[in-house]
Amino acid sequence: MLGKYQGSGRSGAFDWYFQRISGIALVIGLFVHFIVLHFMTEPPLNYAKVMARLSSPLWKAFDIVFLVFAVYHALNGFKMIIDDYVHGPSIRSFLIGTLWVVAIVFFVIGFLTIVSL
Repeated sequence: MLGKYQGSGRSGAFDWYFQRISGIALVIGLFVHFIVLHFMTEPPLNYAKVMARLSSPLWKAFDIVFLVFAVYHALNGFKMIIDDYVHGPSIRSFLIGTLWVVAIVFFVIGFLTIVSL
């Protein structure tokens, strides 16, 4: 007998795999961001230079993709923690629902910040 808690019935293989893919994408995005802002621009880095970079649609698209990967990576990581450690179905549903609300709020705030610049 498996005990009272039997899991969600999903293997979690996609979540595990895409957590690694999003992590790699985040490292690459962070590397590109760091190189462009800290080595390819003349010092000092100021507001005008950042705004000039963000006026480009290509950089806005890059930042939105970076935001999507960051929010997904965080959402999926916390969901995996909830799956591993929270066994009560009602509190588990509440935590995952709260997690989705927080992720959507962070995405909307980030997206509006990037698009409005």
